[in-house]
Amino acid sequence: MVLLAVITGCATDQEARQYIEPGTTDLVVRQLNFEGINNVSERELRRGLATVESPARVRVRISRFPLLGAEAEYFNRFAWRQDRQRIIAFYRQRGYFHAAIVSESVIEDPEEQTVRIRVTIDEGDPTLVDQIDIQGLGDDPGLDPDSLLRGLPLTEGQIFTQADYRRTRNALEGRFHQAGYAYADITGQVYVDLDEKTARVQFYADPGPRSRIGEVHVFGLDEINERAVRQAIPLRHGEDYSPSALQRTQEDLYDLGVFGMVTVLPAHEARDRLGDDPDDQERMDDILDDHDIPDEPGSPTGASANIPVHTTGGDSAASGISNVLEGAQRQAEARSRLDPEVPIVIRVQEATGYNVRIGAGVAVEGTRQDVRGLLNWSSRNFLGGLRRLEHFNAVGYAWSPGLIDPRTLQNRGVILSSELRFQQPQFIEPRTNLRMRGRVTRDVREGFSVWNPSIRLSVDRAFRRHFIVDLSYNLAYFYYFNIQEGLDGLAATELGLDFQDEFLLEYFEQTLAFDRRDDVLDPRSGFLVDLTVQQAGRYLAGGEFDFIKPILSAETYYSPSEPLVLALRSRVGTVYDVRRDTGIPVQSRLYSGGIDGMRSFGRQRLSLYTPDGEDAVPVGGLTQFEASIEPRFRLVSNLADIGDLWGAVFLDSATVLGGQFLMDTEANVHGVVDIQDLQTSLLHGLGAGLWWNTPVGPVRLDFALTLSDTTRDLRFRRCVDPETYGTENCVFVPLEDDEIQQRILGYGVYLSIGHSF
Repeated sequence: MVLLAVITGCATDQEARQYIEPGTTDLVVRQLNFEGINNVSERELRRGLATVESPARVRVRISRFPLLGAEAEYFNRFAWRQDRQRIIAFYRQRGYFHAAIVSESVIEDPEEQTVRIRVTIDEGDPTLVDQIDIQGLGDDPGLDPDSLLRGLPLTEGQIFTQADYRRTRNALEGRFHQAGYAYADITGQVYVDLDEKTARVQFYADPGPRSRIGEVHVFGLDEINERAVRQAIPLRHGEDYSPSALQRTQEDLYDLGVFGMVTVLPAHEARDRLGDDPDDQERMDDILDDHDIPDEPGSPTGASANIPVHTTGGDSAASGISNVLEGAQRQAEARSRLDPEVPIVIRVQEATGYNVRIGAGVAVEGTRQDVRGLLNWSSRNFLGGLRRLEHFNAVGYAWSPGLIDPRTLQNRGVILSSELRFQQPQFIEPRTNLRMRGRVTRDVREGFSVWNPSIRLSVDRAFRRHFIVDLSYNLAYFYYFNIQEGLDGLAATELGLDFQDEFLLEYFEQTLAFDRRDDVLDPRSGFLVDLTVQQAGRYLAGGEFDFIKPILSAETYYSPSEPLVLALRSRVGTVYDVRRDTGIPVQSRLYSGGIDGMRSFGRQRLSLYTPDGEDAVPVGGLTQFEASIEPRFRLVSNLADIGDLWGAVFLDSATVLGGQFLMDTEANVHGVVDIQDLQTSLLHGLGAGLWWNTPVGPVRLDFALTLSDTTRDLRFRRCVDPETYGTENCVFVPLEDDEIQQRILGYGVYLSIGHSF
């Protein structure tokens, strides 16, 4: 039966080839081997050829059945002749102008209907960049040749490649644009001396006039009010032209959340990006005519144009350079009369007004696993005015701390979450946002289950783009049930948790953030500093707790070279008890562990634990410190044409202690810890990560292992006498009977989208 399928497949495959390209044979390309390739990528070379090896398993075609395998590749004599030229062109583009095919064998086997090709290449010596010049700068002292050429991809002494030439030309043009020359255009010539194996690169600058921001035109609005959009545009008429200002405008418009596409360009660059709408084209023509901008304000050369490379063995290049420069100067004189006020064209595409998403998810942690279904709904321009209304819903079932190991299973049940969010941008003034959130959750956690309705009302504003202030009022009700033994009635213990199964938590929260990261999902440079302070008390609704909770965190990213990024993170937080008769609720205390903390511990497993009872329950502490260092390095560029594959090693350090950090309060009964206490109590973990940059973000897998010995740490051992918990008088129960040690696995494994920091 298998043999019959193969025979039928081959016959059908032959019949399917109704059109045969000239030069095509019936010979399958069985082998295509190269010898002598040492300085270029053979994979990239093969990718540019028409002749490719046939797969080992050819595609089988059977009526009404799926296709198996892949199409056979047949040898085409004409295509192979062109491939020989492509091989030489491939080397020339990479600076090997003396590369040659020194031998070639094409062995045809008519009986087996195959062909085997072997090619030997002599790469020769590379051509090095001998000189890079730029002319046409004019009298602007800000256009210094040395500064313009510094740090570009193409440098003197390196191998000349056409890719580096293109990147250098584009980078030069970008530097002129950043200097305020919106019409700047860079052309160039390359003169290769084959005898000396050197290349002379000559760039010609056509800056045009120094530019200012002109009238701003918005295309593509339909349902969204143009006045509201213009309030979000930071560009001001008459200010100096800057591509970074255009980029900020694009980011601000995307942040409104109502557009699926936004482009912000000077009018002469936006001409070809408007689509086929005749009204838009006519409007664009009027804009260009009003400012006397010609149809082709720049030269036809560009990133995709052919690179003018001239090969020579003598001094003929000098006259060529002179002639080209003379023509470039004439063009620059004509374009210098362009209007210095550059009209800006903003093209938007409105996103779908209403969006419904249905999905499912699985979450696996060391302390909890769950499955859930999702139903989310959003309105991007709710009742106009850029308002946004979103409703997120999830329902599922959870096990804690572990379905994976049923011996540890203590709690299980239905989980649900329903959250309604409202956002009003441009509240009071263009840069301020008003946000409201109402949420109801039923959750299953280690030690308890909880009902938790809550509301949050906040305003936030960005100052100078990078400094963000967020002020909020929060009210939450907690009702605990399925409470595990050892957690209920902790008021009499040294932990002093004053655990309540029902209470109201009310607090104000302020967040100050200074964000200079280059990318939120996958940062490569910059830093983030964040200070959050909560003040719980009795305000509008009679909150039952009084405490102050500041947390300071910082992240920094540095890339000493392109494929390497050094990422660092630190966080310190504490809770100050203000009123003696209330204590600090469990969910407001501080923990570490999990993907965003000490990764060799499970989620919230780096904690203080209940001192007695049959089960160990993590109940947090009042002081937390975390630090991480993570060198990240690229392993494979553009894997499967989707994104780069990266790897990392990391060292995490963290601690959680029971006392307040540095400061005492009248209500404090837990003691004070200082910096030395943090240092002596630190735990360390080592790990490695691997992630793939995909369109949805970095898909990352991490493994971490605890280096510190937790079996001798008072925080992670149960005492024979619970009254001695946390003191040097504690006599440990045997390890095999210690429930706390059973909770601390000593390693962590995480699969996530995005980085932990």
